[in-house]
Amino acid sequence: MSAITVSDSDLHPYILESQEARGRIVVGNSLTSFDEGDWQGDVLLGASFAGAPTGAIPLRRGARGWIAHEGGPGKDEAGIAGLPLSDRFGVPAAAIATMEARLSDGDSLLTGRVSRANAAANAIGVVPGMTGLEAARVMLANGPEGARADVDALVDEETRIVHRAPNGGRIFSCWSFSRVGESTPDDVFCVASHGARLMALYALRIRPKGLICNDAGRGLDDLGIEGLGMLDPEGIAAASVDTDSARIGDPLSTYEHGVISAANATAAAMGIAPGMSARDAAHRMLEG
Repeated sequence: MSAITVSDSDLHPYILESQEARGRIVVGNSLTSFDEGDWQGDVLLGASFAGAPTGAIPLRRGARGWIAHEGGPGKDEAGIAGLPLSDRFGVPAAAIATMEARLSDGDSLLTGRVSRANAAANAIGVVPGMTGLEAARVMLANGPEGARADVDALVDEETRIVHRAPNGGRIFSCWSFSRVGESTPDDVFCVASHGARLMALYALRIRPKGLICNDAGRGLDDLGIEGLGMLDPEGIAAASVDTDSARIGDPLSTYEHGVISAANATAAAMGIAPGMSARDAAHRMLEG
């Protein structure tokens, strides 16, 4: 039995403010918190990176606007790739500065300041320097009504096998553990999402042999890699790649381009250390 549990308070968003005529401001520790439920016409804040696969979630739900963490923004500015995606549908979106908010802590988005806003957000008065709460209130007051968008062809959400070992173990690439359903104790995952608390909680659902994620620029209080140490008591090797080395949100980029930036004690005991390629680290985890 795992010593770490997933609670409703970790995964479920809460309503911060509500206006009967306009909708609600809703806060979650991740944009994946909004995968289910009726959020049409609401402004959603989720403390995951503001990339394409995460930004797709509020667009699918018909949000009036959304706010997330800048995530670096990292290689190719992938940490904010959801902002131009959202512009394609006329939906306001903004990112909070990397070092002003904590990954997996939705409340920190309210006090952190906007570093980037898309054209749709600029058009209604959202500008860099606003707090997340100020920007959310502008989106609620002035944003479009909200309509569910079809983004399936615009984001890569496939989980792929990138290597099969002779002993049957596999290395997978995926963008989030929230998209993996079955237990895989012999496998290693290269995950294109952050390494904060919710990553560890999602990982415990499937209990992989090892995992490599993105440090998302680490964020306020270094919480972008908090989840690595949380997995040591479970004997799960965990490491992160530097957000400037691999595109956060890109399922293959962690494995193909990532450079290790941090490792937990379990991974370090296998010889995994900063500066190693993610590919080499993943194979070492698989063999360990």
